[in-house]
Amino acid sequence: MARPLLEDASMTDNNTPANGIEPMIDAKQAAAALRLPYYWFADHAMRTKYRIPHYLMGGLVRYRLSELSAWAARSAAVQGRDAQDAEAPVEGAE
Repeated sequence: MARPLLEDASMTDNNTPANGIEPMIDAKQAAAALRLPYYWFADHAMRTKYRIPHYLMGGLVRYRLSELSAWAARSAAVQGRDAQDAEAPVEGAE
């Protein structure tokens, strides 16, 4: 019995291709995934200030989620922002 030519036994339904190359994401996706301000990823000065790992591809800036997760785990800027968010009072709460 024949199987489709484009199907391989190692193919899976997850987003990572069978060869293990991680897809690149844009600034909007990176900000949403890490719940950080969009301008941190969109602005060159902020990427430099916070030493955010990124790739320049032509005129586009792209990120790898695994690298961003590791960066966020060790970044003092992200840790400080998380602490500020936890201490901030909720508006309308009494």
